[in-house]
Amino acid sequence: MIKNNNQKVISRMAGRSLNNNRRRSMIMIMAVALATFMLFSVFTVGITYFKMQKTQNIRLNGGEYDAILYGLTKEQEAVCEKNPDIKETGAVVVCGYVEETEKDKTPNVGLVWADDAYWNQIKRPAVKWVKGKYPTKENEVMASVDALKECGLENLEIGDSFRMKYGDKNGSYTKEFRISGMWEGYGDTDTFYMSKAYFEQSGYELYDVRSTRYYLDFEKKYMPKKEQDVFLASMELEKQQNLFFLSDYSNALEILMGMIGLVLITCFSAYLLIYNILYLSVSGNVRYYGLLQTVGMTGRQIHRFMHRQMIFIASIGMTVGLAVGSLVAFFLIPKVVKALGIREAVIEVRFHPLVFLLTILLTGVTIYMGSRKPAKLAVSISPVEALGYRVQTGKKSMRKTGNGNLILRMAKEQLAKDKKKTVVVVLSLTVSLCVFLCLVTLLKSEGPRTIVGNYMNLDLVVENDTLKEENHNDWTQIIDETMLEQMKKTEGVKDVHPIKSTEIMFPWESEVIDKWMEESYDMWMYYPYEEDRKEHQEHPENFGSFMIGIDEMDFDYLNQLLQHPIDKDSFLSGETCLIYRNSLEFKNSDLTGKKITCAEYGNGEHTRTFKIAGLTDENYYTGALLGMPPTLIVSDRAIEEFADNTYVSKVGIKYEEEYQKETENALMQLMNDSSHYKDFSFDSKIEEAEDVEKAQGNMMGVGIGVVLILALIGILNYVNTMTGNIQSRQTELAILESVGMTEKQMRRMLMIEGLLFAGISLFLTATLGTAVTYYLYQSMNYRGVPFMIPVFPVFIMAVIVVVVCVAVPLIVERLIGRKKSVVERIRTVE
Repeated sequence: MIKNNNQKVISRMAGRSLNNNRRRSMIMIMAVALATFMLFSVFTVGITYFKMQKTQNIRLNGGEYDAILYGLTKEQEAVCEKNPDIKETGAVVVCGYVEETEKDKTPNVGLVWADDAYWNQIKRPAVKWVKGKYPTKENEVMASVDALKECGLENLEIGDSFRMKYGDKNGSYTKEFRISGMWEGYGDTDTFYMSKAYFEQSGYELYDVRSTRYYLDFEKKYMPKKEQDVFLASMELEKQQNLFFLSDYSNALEILMGMIGLVLITCFSAYLLIYNILYLSVSGNVRYYGLLQTVGMTGRQIHRFMHRQMIFIASIGMTVGLAVGSLVAFFLIPKVVKALGIREAVIEVRFHPLVFLLTILLTGVTIYMGSRKPAKLAVSISPVEALGYRVQTGKKSMRKTGNGNLILRMAKEQLAKDKKKTVVVVLSLTVSLCVFLCLVTLLKSEGPRTIVGNYMNLDLVVENDTLKEENHNDWTQIIDETMLEQMKKTEGVKDVHPIKSTEIMFPWESEVIDKWMEESYDMWMYYPYEEDRKEHQEHPENFGSFMIGIDEMDFDYLNQLLQHPIDKDSFLSGETCLIYRNSLEFKNSDLTGKKITCAEYGNGEHTRTFKIAGLTDENYYTGALLGMPPTLIVSDRAIEEFADNTYVSKVGIKYEEEYQKETENALMQLMNDSSHYKDFSFDSKIEEAEDVEKAQGNMMGVGIGVVLILALIGILNYVNTMTGNIQSRQTELAILESVGMTEKQMRRMLMIEGLLFAGISLFLTATLGTAVTYYLYQSMNYRGVPFMIPVFPVFIMAVIVVVVCVAVPLIVERLIGRKKSVVERIRTVE
């Protein structure tokens, strides 16, 4: 048999068929374009978002690294240098601190030396700008803008000199230093970077387990827990050392899997869209395919004919989708985000060439998967069946007339007649809503105000820096009762919680203090406690510590954080105390129930004994200076009974509403009006949120772009699906109109159908969608932010969904169905 090469004929027929059915063709092209747009936008803006998230983490961490080792030995350095999985290592050594300057008596500024690898490679991505050069001489410093401001030297520039009193391992000195360079950036900015010449004479050493920070940047983007444990074992850490992997590095796989989950859901949404449109198109065009078979076209040729049609549709739809996706991602989203009030310098969207290829590939696979079943339907129907074919809305069944509202009943029956079509429409809308819900929840969790959090969720913490002076004569009660009353009366302030402290000492005894001091020396000192035990027994005043007094609300909050909560009445009455663990290896059972006796500092005759109720790791309740003896946490009643002279070391303040700038400005003015304004330090939630916002760059803007795109996709998805749905029901709607249904009744029926679609979709989103969102959220929640659905954007989206679901069927029916008479619509084969 001679082969009949009719490929060109089939291609030409496919083109003519699409041209003759422009409305149907446009709907299918829109479906493909929307699917392409959906995938391209999610990939492009999603990649941008995750790159911005990486930038945020680098800035919040103060450098580009994956793990940090506290302390370093020569052997560990050698292990890291030989490890092929480590890309870069850098060391920072603490080599002193600023005691005072001519402008500030209580600056909180440290002195460190950084090697070239850390400063030029690891730290550089977290630096905004650098002027001058890194110090080389002993009297030179690289100063940050924040460190100069903390020292009261904010007016100095490169080349200027200043005098400061500083301390290192050898003692305290006063010397003049010259600013060789300045920088501004992220991370620990209250620091002066010193020269290697200064570091070598400071008494500190590189291979010191207590003063060195060793930063590790791995080649791998992700290291599972098992590999981390193997690496930890290879480092052979000493007791005083710790190695921490950053949370975003440890959870990189979970974050990636969460992103893949979002992509798969998006692909599924695109599949439902394409499948539904093609199914409606084929089922409405079955008679045409039957006629083709009567003139001799085989099933294989019909399959090829549909294949050619899908190639034409896919080519045009993908081109349009990629073009619109590029326009929206690179031009429209930045403008919309700025219009919403997000004033960022540049809303930059990142692009990778593979996005085009991946989008085309996934869209092509989606089109292929979505067109298989409609193509089989077209081939499987015989010519005789096709000639008498009408689009069915479900299985025929005999039933009795029901009671109740007829229009409502008809709307319900319409959804139940063709369950497959209903399921596709509902799933299509539900999937889009689920993706929106998931992304808007994730976006909310990354907001600056969500990330920021401190102890008791306080809005402002004010500290008395004079208590950090080693000379007790410099200690001053700068937060007195008058200032506390002024704080409480400040408009917008809800609660004020002072933390009181007094210096104490511990008479030597063998059961608690001796064991504590041995463990403390093993952890924090360069030599064993045996060398100081005799001095401690004879002169306990040389081993000072602090007693901390807290109020009832502080206790309630602290108690719920304890592994084993303690009795409230015993603590508030002064019978029991808590001890700050200070990273020591004591268990609660080692000390709980034992008695501990402290004495007023310098007065061994004035003592008080407490029963130890437990240990805490919460460092909010510590003294201004941590010594080797334990820090006791007692009730404010107990500390007032014990000591005549107590200091308010810090004050925790809560506002009536979070982030009240006016309230904070009033409190700051209160401090500035004090003669000791230089001796206050602040921990402000507002300032921390602003720092996080700076670190994020345009990440939140891009994230909003993703949400806007998903919201638009969900709406367009439903519009396209319902357009095809209403078009396939034109004959049915015309018949209903011919038997007496008025236009008002038809509009009401379509409105109720839309409400049912919206209600079912919102219910599934609220139940199944919330469960999926929670799973994806927790898989990507490496910060441990509590799960919380943002109510306002979800409510707005729900309202929009209801409006769209009601309005779209009405608009489409009027545009499509009202152009022809009832008779013409009944005769039309759709």
